[in-house]
Amino acid sequence: MSELKQRKRTVATSADTSQERSETSLQEHRRAWWKIVLRIAATVVVLNFCFSFLITDTALWGHQSKWTNWRNYIPRRQRVFTQQELAKYDGSNPDLPILLAIEGDVYDVSLGRGFYGPGSTYNLFAGRDASRAFGTNCLSRKDHLTHDTRGLTESELAGIKSWHRLFEHHQRYVKVGTVTLDPVDPDAPIPPPCDGAQPKPI
Repeated sequence: MSELKQRKRTVATSADTSQERSETSLQEHRRAWWKIVLRIAATVVVLNFCFSFLITDTALWGHQSKWTNWRNYIPRRQRVFTQQELAKYDGSNPDLPILLAIEGDVYDVSLGRGFYGPGSTYNLFAGRDASRAFGTNCLSRKDHLTHDTRGLTESELAGIKSWHRLFEHHQRYVKVGTVTLDPVDPDAPIPPPCDGAQPKPI
């Protein structure tokens, strides 16, 4: 009787061992499958980047936005400038970045030195918030190089918003802070319309 019980125990132990081996084999098979999937995915991603660089000279088939600008992923403290402090970043000092502001937000446009650096047509925007000029397209009048947007049409105000979005989502420019703007005197004369407005920067 005891021998029969022993045999039953042996058979049960053998069945349990066989089941454990089967489960272990299944787990190993699943792990191996996931490794293959991950390797294939990694290979596809690398090949995609390589072909993109060969064809478009970019990693994402020419797509450019603030999300593809690696500078946006560098942790940086957003600084609050006064207008006097911001004026120092007009490109005249080669040791300082070139900054401009629109609707109070300050952007580093140093990589656009050809547009905003000293001697360029659009250097007028550097070191200040000239939101009005972005809306009116007027670079020939100094009274339009201001954050005062009183009296602008809906179309001109929409133009400012459009330019603000461009800087916010630009591939090469990055937001570095804000500027505290002096209050606009409501009794001050509104800058007159600009005749013969010059083109805005590209």
